[in-house]
Amino acid sequence: MKKLLVINNLAQLKSVSDPFRIELLTLLSEKPKTGQMLADEIGIPRAKIHYHLNELLKNEIIHVVKTEEKNSIVQKFYEPVAEKVVPDISLLRYKQEKKKKDHLSYHLRIKDKDMNLFKKNLKNLVKEHYTKKSSDKTSDYKIQILPFEEE
Repeated sequence: MKKLLVINNLAQLKSVSDPFRIELLTLLSEKPKTGQMLADEIGIPRAKIHYHLNELLKNEIIHVVKTEEKNSIVQKFYEPVAEKVVPDISLLRYKQEKKKKDHLSYHLRIKDKDMNLFKKNLKNLVKEHYTKKSSDKTSDYKIQILPFEEE
């Protein structure tokens, strides 16, 4: 299971915006379970459980971790694909940002033990180049460090 799933489309966001599905994700995070196991635990018809599981599965929020055959019926055990789910900040923008010609994005692979030093050096670099408002032409930029999850 991945540590973090960054939701990058509105269908995924919609699928986890339902409080009942959040409850299902919570139960599935304890240990992999079948739709029948969830129905028995919550006391809700299995058809309703399967509808919601299929929505989460379709949007890649959960996945099948194993299957077992029991009395000629294939049982699917589900679990979340990640421990935490967060929306990509770009999904929540309601105002288009102006496109800048020099928009930069880099993939950085760094050892965990070196990350604190990197952050300190970046902070010093930003301080060194920070310019208070003046009559000279200046531009404002935002620098973010976000976790990068490979598929």
